[in-house]
Amino acid sequence: MTSARRTAKPLATAALLVLTPALALALGGCGTERPGSAGPGAGSSPPPAGASPYSEPDAGDGAPHYRENHAFQSTAELSPADRARGDAEVKKVKSGLAGIAEGRKSTESRLHEALAGLGYAPETITTGTFGPHRNTFIVELGAICVEGALDGMVNGLVTAEAHGRYMEGTGCVKPRGGH
Repeated sequence: MTSARRTAKPLATAALLVLTPALALALGGCGTERPGSAGPGAGSSPPPAGASPYSEPDAGDGAPHYRENHAFQSTAELSPADRARGDAEVKKVKSGLAGIAEGRKSTESRLHEALAGLGYAPETITTGTFGPHRNTFIVELGAICVEGALDGMVNGLVTAEAHGRYMEGTGCVKPRGGH
């Protein structure tokens, strides 16, 4: 029995050494493509360095399925007449809020007051705070939403844009989550 134990280990090592070159040759070509061989991706070139491998149009930051994952934030298209009205409302809001944006005088209540002073019904106005120096607003005008902010850190900055209502049924308030 002792001699069987002594010879088993050297025999296994010898068998492995004999098989290793054959095994290396057999496995050496696995998963590789050689120039000129027709294989997966033959004829296509890799994307340029730094470019996203995803070619989805409007893919935001290049992430796969960007549009699908953000579809819940889609807004209804505005008709040309509504687009023109929305653009006019944006100009009205920007010029009307410039006074309270200067000198960091904006608060949620002053913002609501200023928008009501521009002729918007109080029930159509939603205001909020985003961080310590930024006040946000939404004005619902039927199919048109005017959304924007006053930034207290950037003296006098008023941003606003017009868009259609959100398709998820949340009106002019951006939905918080998707699928």
